[in-house]
Amino acid sequence: MKVDTERKPGSQVVLSVEVDADQVSSSIDQAYSRLAPRVRIAGFRPGKAPRPMIEREIGWPTLRQEALDLLLPTAYNSALDEAGLDPIDVPRVEVQQFDRGQPMKFTATVSIKPEIALKDYHDIRVPRPNTEIVDKDVDEAIERLRLRFAELHAVERPVQAGDFLTVDTHILKSGAVLIGESQTDAQLEVDKERLIPGLAEGLIGQAVSETRDIRLTLPADYPKKDLAGSDVVFRVTVKSIKERRLPPLDDELAKQVGRGQTLDELRQEVHDELQEAAHQADEQRFENDVLKALDERMEAEIPEALIEREVNRRTRELELRLQDQGVKIDRYLEYTNTSLDVLKAEQRPQAVQKVRLELALETVADREGLTVSDAEVEQAVQNALAEEDHAGHRHGDLRTADPVRAYFRHQLLMRKTIDYLSTVAAPEASDTMEPPPEAKELEGVGKSASRGERQTRGKKER
Repeated sequence: MKVDTERKPGSQVVLSVEVDADQVSSSIDQAYSRLAPRVRIAGFRPGKAPRPMIEREIGWPTLRQEALDLLLPTAYNSALDEAGLDPIDVPRVEVQQFDRGQPMKFTATVSIKPEIALKDYHDIRVPRPNTEIVDKDVDEAIERLRLRFAELHAVERPVQAGDFLTVDTHILKSGAVLIGESQTDAQLEVDKERLIPGLAEGLIGQAVSETRDIRLTLPADYPKKDLAGSDVVFRVTVKSIKERRLPPLDDELAKQVGRGQTLDELRQEVHDELQEAAHQADEQRFENDVLKALDERMEAEIPEALIEREVNRRTRELELRLQDQGVKIDRYLEYTNTSLDVLKAEQRPQAVQKVRLELALETVADREGLTVSDAEVEQAVQNALAEEDHAGHRHGDLRTADPVRAYFRHQLLMRKTIDYLSTVAAPEASDTMEPPPEAKELEGVGKSASRGERQTRGKKER
């Protein structure tokens, strides 16, 4: 076998391969042996007629394709080994020559991981934020709790800001009521931040049983695209008015929300939770700044195959989340008035950034000799499955699936590398937060990746 390699832009390599004629003849013989028993020729038992007769019955195109299917995967894998390449996608193969008595010639275009130019990262210095929760933060959080446990009471007065109304509505355009835009017994809160601009103001002072015409301009993002930006009239009849009454700020509030027995205990619990959330947010901002500094030290030409793979992963992740909510992706696209191509295009910038960071982190891990043990992988898999142990899930298969374990090994290595860079960037120790994947994502890894792990790397099965 002769193998020549040619580097192309975008981290692509073209393999030009020539396989000697003896191997071609051998593959044709193997193909004949597999196809001959299927041929029926009058006067002969299956496969026992003279070869020329059987070959005429099979036909050269069929015999040639069978021989190619036998020889090409082995030749391709051998060419990869000889060239020392580890592809990241399925190859584009073109066969230039395959005939009796002639060597086989073909080219295979594959994407490989790019050459990473990463400057010294040991000089990264990032200040670690330290947010402190104050009384004002606690007061605002408790007010949100009071709102959550507020009660609605019917009132006999005109509408005020913050009221909850039961209304009948019609939308008129050019004096005509729009079909399909009317609502009966609709519930709405008189909140100018939530309603169409001008509607809340128009409702102020309206009484029960009163009907008002409120002139509005529909916003540009109105769900019905044909009405967006139109001048219309909202005809609103108020049927009931309720006001929100907050629970008293006392010990009973703590008991009501189940966060202690006294108001002081409630305030302490709220403070501790806010402080923990602030700490997590500080850590996330710190890590983002560290990763941004790392990204600025990196130069690489990102292969399209890696970007496309990440875009597809993100799209599949969205599809699984929608399925959990009982929504199909087609219905979601219809509701958001978009297409799958547009959705993927929107995902692309984040996908490019994630691929860049992972390549940079992998380079750091390699330089620093960071590894993940089998025991760590096993523990991570068990923890994730324990957290998402839904009835009927066959987790036993996933626990030993190579793609699942490879996924966790990669995630743990990324986590270790980020922790290492955090210690470089700031002298203080950093909390380690392992990323718990969702059960649906884990299940998807086990089901889909196990079918084509080698195809993902670009190699056909031997």
